[in-house]
Amino acid sequence: MAEQKSFAIIGAGIFGLSLANALRDRNHDVTVFDRSQYDRNGYSAEDKDVQAASVDHNKIFRASYGTKIHYQRLAMEGRKAWILEDERRGCTEQDYASGETRLFVNGGMLRVQSSNVLDVLEEETLENMERDGLREAQFVRSNSGDRQRAQELGWKAKLLDFKITEGSSDTYYEAVLDSTAGFIRCSNACAHYQKVAAAKGVKFHFGPESGAVESLVKIPSDEAPGKSKVTGVRTKNGKFYDADVVIVAAGSFSTQILPDLSYHLESSAGSLAIFKIDPTDKKLWDKYSPENFPVITWHSTPRDSTGKDSGSIYVLPRTPEGLVKIGYRGMKFTNFQSAPDGTPFTQDGQWSVPLPAKNCYSLPEQSIHSIRQFVSTFLPEFDGLPFYSTKLCWYTDSLDNSFVIDYVPEYAEKSVFVCTGGSGHGAKFLPVLGKHAANILEHGDLSTSYMRPFWRWRPDIPRRNGLEEGPGGPRNITVG
Repeated sequence: MAEQKSFAIIGAGIFGLSLANALRDRNHDVTVFDRSQYDRNGYSAEDKDVQAASVDHNKIFRASYGTKIHYQRLAMEGRKAWILEDERRGCTEQDYASGETRLFVNGGMLRVQSSNVLDVLEEETLENMERDGLREAQFVRSNSGDRQRAQELGWKAKLLDFKITEGSSDTYYEAVLDSTAGFIRCSNACAHYQKVAAAKGVKFHFGPESGAVESLVKIPSDEAPGKSKVTGVRTKNGKFYDADVVIVAAGSFSTQILPDLSYHLESSAGSLAIFKIDPTDKKLWDKYSPENFPVITWHSTPRDSTGKDSGSIYVLPRTPEGLVKIGYRGMKFTNFQSAPDGTPFTQDGQWSVPLPAKNCYSLPEQSIHSIRQFVSTFLPEFDGLPFYSTKLCWYTDSLDNSFVIDYVPEYAEKSVFVCTGGSGHGAKFLPVLGKHAANILEHGDLSTSYMRPFWRWRPDIPRRNGLEEGPGGPRNITVG
């Protein structure tokens, strides 16, 4: 049993909540701080003052990761935990694929290719699915055996055909339907796990005064001369809270709270556009329901040699409110501003930070063009219609799309730990991420988590994944 300690966690989103629950399960004293008023708004995605990526109607659940079998396995571990948690909440088997009370909706995901053949990433994914005994849950559109099995198992209706409009009349995009996938009701999940944590004894401070951390409180270390030890946090209202370890889990605001992360992470924005279906339009209401419509992802252009693509886009089934969300991630936008003096890493004295919330409700032209292109092919009923709403959703990209979960070596006596860098794919792991992070926190290099090698502090990785572009790059929405 590890020594009981006190932890101050900055951030009450996916990462902060998951770790708070796991640490409390290990009998540690845990206090969570967040500047958003989640105790009042219940993590509502309709609150326009909230910028956290964790606050959203829905997020994709998938285990398709190409060669990254460790994330595939973590996703499947998470899937079991979601199902178990829904069962604990009283959700029945009858509403398994669509029920509005479920946190995980197993409605399937159709991975549409960029042409009429499988791309390299998809072939790698299927190989790893085969390796873990999951190939039977995957249905390739052009594979007659898979189509027959989809028919027998009740998935045939979601193995959709989409014509390649610039090709001949009988040419269709290749696609793979993943019957293990679906989506997470993200805001509902955060609200649920926050209540679970509070019931366990985790303390929460919310709001722009008592929940906003103004600074980490440092003193000279007795054990490591020349280094500082962090002894707690000071909130905007001037109160000091001591802690044995301060944990930064603040999403796209992590670098601003802990500038030591400035080399490792970058704040960037994906683009969201929403259509709204009127419940009286029964044809559309039924077609885009989770029972009848899968999550669809599409790479309209192949990935280049560095692993980047310019056409990654997706759509989720309608919500209970009738919202159909489309996300464009082919280009995640940056907002470079002058960095504070003393920031360890900058590009031309600048770093990317989230735009103010009031400026996040219009999209760059490139996003709109890509989303409209997607709609014309995959959502013809909405072609030419105005969006119900649009939003820039701010993520925290790492150098290699793996999370950063480790102690920060610049601080002495293991007094600062980070749990961030979600890179747009962290929500699905909420029930299990914290357990792995807590194991790493307690045991370091002796951790038994199979994710330890991938989440460690990585100062020697070159800047890539777009983070090398800087303020002069094409993604900077302040350019021009």
